[in-house]
Amino acid sequence: MNAFKDNITDPEFWLRLLYTLLFAVAWQVVELLLGVILVVQILFRLFTGKPQADLAGLGNSLSQYAWQMGRYVTGASDLKPWPFIEWPAADAEWQPRPAEGPVVVDPAVSPAMEPVAPTAPVAPEPAAAPVAPVVAAEPGAAPAQSPATGPVDALEIEPVQPEPPTLQTLADDVNDVPGTPDDGPRS
Repeated sequence: MNAFKDNITDPEFWLRLLYTLLFAVAWQVVELLLGVILVVQILFRLFTGKPQADLAGLGNSLSQYAWQMGRYVTGASDLKPWPFIEWPAADAEWQPRPAEGPVVVDPAVSPAMEPVAPTAPVAPEPAAAPVAPVVAAEPGAAPAQSPATGPVDALEIEPVQPEPPTLQTLADDVNDVPGTPDDGPRS
């Protein structure tokens, strides 16, 4: 409870709250301006076939400004946007932050079900040899050669190719429409 009392009496808290409220109002103005730019750009594309470059630049800098405001008001950044820093350039691009470490994805777990945290890379386990038909060498013939390991004693392993899945129709007759009475044989 002492931290609450300290924070509520801290002038920095109240100043941040004031800036947050002001940037929330500015957000609404930027949102309205972006909507107007959207409509005007649609009209430019309709009549000229291409967007107006100056409006596209203004829309880009407004969207960058909105991104900066969003980061500040949500607490993701302590950097206050314009007028405290320079206005975003018309050709500014958002650059994603590089990953802080290797990301390992477990294929057995669906990404939508469970978040995957960055972990150290794991050495893969050696794969088992595929089950394959065995071909015996003819008596007196030279031993078979394997490109990876050299001579193979009287055995050559061929990889097994799985059969492709087959498609099955639900109705016996392709011309049958489900849900209609059978009219008898068709000629």
